[in-house]
Order: sequence, then structure tokens, then C-alpha cells
Amino acid sequence: MTGRPPAAESGPPRPRGLFKSRLRDARIRSKLGLILIIPLIAVVALAAVRLVDSGQRALAADLTQSLARVSAEASGVSQQLHLERMRAAQLLADPAGDAGAFNAQAVDTDAAVAAYTSVRDELGELPDLVQERLDRVDDQLATLDATRQEMVGSSVVTISGSVLRYGVILSDIIAYQESVAQVAGNPTLAESVRAVAALSKAKNQMAEAQAVAYVALVDDIPGDQQLTPFLASQTGQQEALLAFTLAADATQLAAVNTIITGGSVVIAERVADQVMRSAGDQSEVSAAQASQALGAVVGLTRVAEQRLHDGQLALADQIRDDVFQQVLFESVAVLLALVVAIAVAVLLARMLARSLGRLRENALAVADRELPATVARLSDPRTLGENTPAQLAAQVREPIELRSRDEIGQVAQAFNVVHRAAVRVAAEQAALRTSVSAMFLNLARRSQSLVDRMISQLDEIERHEEDPKRLSRMFALDHLATRMRRNDENLLVLAGADSSPPRTEDAPVVDALRAAQSEVEHYDRIEFGTVDADVSVVANAVNDVVRLVAELFDNATRFSPPESAVVCEARRLGDQMIIQIEDRGVGMSQDQVGRLNAWLATPPAVEVTTFRKMGLAVVARLASRQQIRVELRCDPSYGTIAYVALPRAILILPRSRMRSLEVPAPRAPLPVEQVPAAPPPPVPSRHLGQLPQRPAAVTHHAAGRRTAPPVNQAGTATGNGQVSYGDVHRIDLPVAGRPLYELTAHHTPPPAAPPPPASAVAARNPEATIELPIFKEMEAVWFRSHGSLDLGRQVNAPSAGHYPAGPPPVRATTAAPPAGPPPASPPPREPAGTGQPPAAYDADPNESWRTAADTGWHAAAAAAAPQPAGSTQSGLPKRVPQAQLVPGSVETPTPGASQRRSPEEVRGLLSAYHRGVQRGRESGAR
Repeated sequence: MTGRPPAAESGPPRPRGLFKSRLRDARIRSKLGLILIIPLIAVVALAAVRLVDSGQRALAADLTQSLARVSAEASGVSQQLHLERMRAAQLLADPAGDAGAFNAQAVDTDAAVAAYTSVRDELGELPDLVQERLDRVDDQLATLDATRQEMVGSSVVTISGSVLRYGVILSDIIAYQESVAQVAGNPTLAESVRAVAALSKAKNQMAEAQAVAYVALVDDIPGDQQLTPFLASQTGQQEALLAFTLAADATQLAAVNTIITGGSVVIAERVADQVMRSAGDQSEVSAAQASQALGAVVGLTRVAEQRLHDGQLALADQIRDDVFQQVLFESVAVLLALVVAIAVAVLLARMLARSLGRLRENALAVADRELPATVARLSDPRTLGENTPAQLAAQVREPIELRSRDEIGQVAQAFNVVHRAAVRVAAEQAALRTSVSAMFLNLARRSQSLVDRMISQLDEIERHEEDPKRLSRMFALDHLATRMRRNDENLLVLAGADSSPPRTEDAPVVDALRAAQSEVEHYDRIEFGTVDADVSVVANAVNDVVRLVAELFDNATRFSPPESAVVCEARRLGDQMIIQIEDRGVGMSQDQVGRLNAWLATPPAVEVTTFRKMGLAVVARLASRQQIRVELRCDPSYGTIAYVALPRAILILPRSRMRSLEVPAPRAPLPVEQVPAAPPPPVPSRHLGQLPQRPAAVTHHAAGRRTAPPVNQAGTATGNGQVSYGDVHRIDLPVAGRPLYELTAHHTPPPAAPPPPASAVAARNPEATIELPIFKEMEAVWFRSHGSLDLGRQVNAPSAGHYPAGPPPVRATTAAPPAGPPPASPPPREPAGTGQPPAAYDADPNESWRTAADTGWHAAAAAAAPQPAGSTQSGLPKRVPQAQLVPGSVETPTPGASQRRSPEEVRGLLSAYHRGVQRGRESGAR
């Protein structure tokens, strides 16, 4: 490959090559500065030349205006000198006459000379011609006093000599006026000066003729020699008037013709003719007559001269002002153009340098930081959000924000396109991963039937299982299966379907809230405050309301500390029902709350992002279906509050407003020993569609899944020691996985119970245990009070309109369900303060659930109040076990040989007892 040899082989570079290398490697700012220096110097030089020329024209205009003023004052001096010349001629013609008139005229002449001198002294540097003429005028005026002395005090000066001396001064003034036209820069002003100078010359010639005629006619018979100057003056006058006519404009001609006319001009012409004919003969006019007639025309010419001088000064002032304005405008324009040129050049240079600098910096930033970070961020499919890859690429900030259409801008736009394409490719990869995930997620819809079958099989196995350990494991498995079914049902809701069977009966709001609570994993953390029980939900909306509230419960429990409680209240407000769910979580930002509220107000389209927020998506879809308004509010100090407004269309309101529901005061302690029971494992929820229906039979394992903590005298359940919100009583919590009307329990399990005594164990098999009478009593009261939605069949409904949110909390239950059918229940206890026994239970032959206690219910009502069996040393009443039993409610165990527990059973019971004690201590410490 051919080319120039390397620099090392060609020797040291020449200076020219070194200059090119340095210029090539110089910064952009330096190169732009070199490009701008030479044009800027040229522009500045041209602007300076133009400004100098404009200044000279302005000075010339000002000089012309000053010379015009001097010319006007000189005309006044010439008029006064002419009058003084005539007074001197008259004085010399009559030496015996009075010299007062001459002296008075001399004073007027001195005043005119003083005015001229003041204007003359204001002139600065003048052209040579004008300066020379003015110097001659000044010299002649300086000899004026000497001439006057000769006129008055000497007899040597003749009349013609005096006229000649004054005529020399007047001729120098006329010469100055003619020289002004030669230095006037403006053509119009120069022509005006020439016209005025010609008129002044014509006046001077006429004044000369007046003086010569007077001198000639002083003698009775004038000679030819005396009349020759008169004829020359007449000829000069005609020539001056002709020059005036050629130089003057229309305005000046009209002014002169208007002034110099009339009888005075006619008389002056006649007198001039008579003077010309009087040569060598007796004149027809006297010297005084001729002087008077010719002096009248001189006076008219003086008036016209003053008029033309005024116009000339006005024109000079106007021209000077115009020149000054033009010079000022041109100067400003030139300076402005210079400034604009420099500014534009500097601005363009800075823009070019800045564009190149930004292009370089942003390109390096994208290559080194932004593009790798964006690709890494888009590797997570959740980054796409609700946007498609194209939308996400369009929303990406352009790394180089250059909107120019030049080459630099085109390079920047091309770089932005490349960056956007890279982001779009990364987003498409993330979207592909999301789509694959969505396909696997949609397959979960097919698992609903399988999960239902699995739950049915688990229920069947649980009914026949008697081992507590295996039963607890089955309960955990049952709970997981229920969660799987709930997830499948949520997917169906998002798809626009409803997995729950249609309902035919309405349900109170309080029952809907308890059903929603039973659907939540952490149901034991949900507490109820004030709930208006006189409002019901229509049948076709119950399932949707329950599922909507359950999702909000689930969110509240999942996004709040595990030791905190979630408080729910439901109050009627006008024709609406307002459900308030409050948690003590970390909360959300205002922007996030606004976005979620907008999401809840308008259900989002079912897409990949919808399944990421399945709970809120289900809430939004159900709220839109039933016209329910859901709103989230966030308080940094309290957590998140969810408001659910049930519309009038899905509510059944009573005719009269009932008072709000609160948990009633705790009932009197039942005569059952307060023995803590071991907490069983959590149990999954059951079908939502069975909410208002009473179950046909109660399974054995469901009867004792949850235990209630002891209730103190204030009516609040003892447990973990948490402080409830205000003084609001809490509704007893239903057990997850059980129907709405089954036994409820507090959210904190009490300490595990020690193994029951051998006398309380049934002799059927080693694993059988005897259910305490209090459990059978509560079971009977619960199903009798809540087995039907008919409020007329409730037992002792509160007269104040309160609807109990749940059954009274029980004292204790058995740790495991009985192996055989449930025994008869004892009669229920009255709530504290009622004083009346409960109404008899109305048996229905169609009902399938019966106990042996039905036959002895009325007998137990008479013995509802426990009879104390003495007192302990500390003053507490003693209780006789099973003293208040309803006849036939508890089966008498068949006597048989006592069986010993195996070591495994004893170890299990002691372990359960130890775990319960530990949980109780930890709960008390918190």
C-alpha cells in the first residue's frame, strides 16, 4: 500500500505541517474563534468609515445653517449702511444742516453691526473662501468710525467720495453672501442661498442708483459723467434680478413678486427715466424726489430680502435636522448591525460548540451508563407495566435532545433512533417473557374443577379421621386447597365469569362481612367496630360484595404488621352503606394512591399486568359490575383506609332507621371450668355460595377447630394484650373454612390446655374426648339463632334494634372433636341484664339437625341460673361440674375397663400443653 512515509522517516515536519496539525487538533471553540475574527474586523472598519462620513455631513449641515444666519445679519448691516450713506450724502450736500439724523442712523448701524459680530464670533473653522470674505467685511467695518469722523468733521470728503466708501463695504458684504452658496453641501440650500444673494445684490444696485441719482441731481444740471454710474447701477440691478429669477424657486419668486409691486415701483421707474433724460439739461425731478422714489423700491426689496432670509434659515434648520436625524439613524443602524453581526456570529459559534459538546457528552453517557442500565432494568418483566414495547420505547427519554435540522441535529436524531431501537428490543424480550408467564397463568383456570374435587375428597377424609395430628395436617392441606380455589375464582372474575352459584336469598351486611372475613388467611387479625345490622344486600349481589370485601381484607392483612389488627366498620349513610377498612400498614404515596383509585374507578383491561395486581383488579371488576364505589386513602401515621360505598340498588333498607350495631355486653360466665385449650391449626374457608344457608349437619371436626379466649368483665376478649381501636366492641371472629353461622373465635389463640382428666375421657377409644357442655350449649344457641335469615325466629332479639354481630364468646372448647355424634346441649344462658329466659326453640319437622337436648329444653330453662356450691377460701363461688345439664343432653358413658394412654399420646398432649403455655407467655409479654 502506497502513501506518504511516516514522520519519523521523513524527518522533522515543516512548520506548515506543524501548523496544520495543531489547527486540526484544536478545540471547536478555537476554530470558530479564528473563523469569526477576520469578518468581524472588516465589519468594524466599514462601520467606522460610514460613521465618520455621516459625522462630516452633519458638521457640514450645521456649518451651512450658521453661515446662513451670518448672511441674514449681514443683510441687515448692509441696509443700515445704505441708510447711513444717504444721511451722510444729505449732510454733505447741506453742511449747514443738522447732523442729528446722521448720528441717529449711525447708532442704528452700530446695533446691526453688534448683532452681526455676535453671530460671527460663533463660527468655528471655515472654508478659505468664506473666511477670506468675512475677514474683508470685518476689516471694512473696523474703518467705519474713521469714515464717520471724516464725514462730520472734515470738508475734504465730497458727496461722491462718501458714497464710494460706503459702497465698498456693501460690495464686500454681497461678496460674502455669494460665497456661502459655494460651501453649502445641500443642493437645495445652495440654490436658495444663491437666490437670496442675487436679490441682495439687486437691492444693493438699486440703493447705489439712489445714492448716485441724489448726488447727480444735487446740481441743477447733471452731466453725463455723473449719470454714467446711475446707468451702471440700473444695468447691475437688471442682471441681479435675472440671476435671482434663475436661482429662486417658485415660493421665492411669488414672495418677491408679491412684495415688490405697486405704485412705488412705477414711480421709481418713471423717476429713473427722467433722471436718464436729464443729462445736460434741467432735471424734471429734484434730488429729494428721486431719492424718495428710488428709496421706496429699496425698502420694498429689503422686505422681500428679509422674507427670503427667513425662509432660507428655516430651510437650513430643516436640512440640518434632517441630516442629524439621518446621521443618528445611520449610526444607530450601523452600530446595531455591527452588534447583531457580532452577536449572531458569537451565538452561532456557541450553538455549534454547545451542540457538539452535548452530542459528545450524551453519547458517552448513553454508551457508558444509560443504555446498560435500561437494558438491565427491562430484564425484569414487571418493568413494562401497562405499556407495550413500542409505547415504552416511545416514552423513553431521548438521550440527546437536539431539535436542529443541521448535520449535528441529524446525527443526534439518528443516535436517538438507535437508542430507542435498543430499548424496544429489550422491552420486546421482557414482553415475551411476560406472555409466556401469562400463558402458564391462564392454565390455572382449568384447575378449578380439580381443586373442588380435591376439597371434596379432603372433607370426606376429615369426617372419618380421628387422629388429631393427621387431622391438623389435613386442615392445613385443606386451607391450601381453599386458597388455590380462591385464586382460580379470581381469575374467572377477571375473565368476566362468576364461579359462585347464584343466590336466591338476601343476606344482612353483617353476615356478608363475616363471610368475607372467613375467606381471608389471617382472619384472626380482623376486628369489627360499629356495624349497622338493619341493612341487607340483595341476593344477586351478595357474592360480589363478599368477594370484594374479602380481597380488601386480604390486602389489609398482608400489607400491615402481623401483630396489628385490621378494623372494619359498616354504617348507613343516607341510601348508601359505607364500609370502612383500616389497617396500620406502611401506607402508600399520594401518587400511588391516585393511580390505584383511578384503577379502581375504571376496571383495567385483562392483560398481563392485571394478574400482577389480581386482588385490586378483582375489586375493580366487581365494583364496576355492581356500581360500587371503592376509594383508597393513605395516612402516613395510620396506614391505609379503604372505603366501599354500596349503592341503593343492591341494598334492602328498613322502613325505620335502626340504631347501629355494637357487640353486646358479655353474658354471665357459664358454669364451666376455665381450662385453656390447645389451639388447633388454621382451617380453610368453604364455599361462598352457602353463606345464608344453615348447614344440614355439623361435621365433627368443624365443631372444635377454633377456641375462644376468656372474656373479662368489660366484655373484651383476653389474648395478646393488643389495644383495640377506641371503645368499639369487636365482633366475634368466624373460623376460616367454616360456614358463616358456625362457631367463632378470637384472633389470638389461648395457651394450650393440659390433658383432660381421665374421668372426662370417653371410653370408646383412646383418642376419643368428651365435648364440654358449654360447647354443646353454644352450638345449640348458635344454630337456633342464626340457622335462618328469618329475624322473627331469633331468640330474645334485642328490643333496641341491635343485631348481634356474632354469638357470645365461649369460655372453652375441646381440643379435638368427638368421635361420635354430638350429645345434647344444655340450655343457653341469658345475656347479662336481660333477666328473662330465652324463648323456646320452634322445631321444624323439615329441619335435619336435631339433638337430644330438644326434649329437655324447657326443663333447663328453669335452672338457667347456676346454683353456687359454696365458696373457696378466697371468696370465689364453687361450681359443681355438669350440675346444669339438660336431661339427655350428654350420653352417659358406658362403664368399661379403663384404658391407659400410650406414651406417644402422653408426649403429644404434653407437647401441645407446653406450646400453649409458651404462646401465652409470649402474648402476654407483647
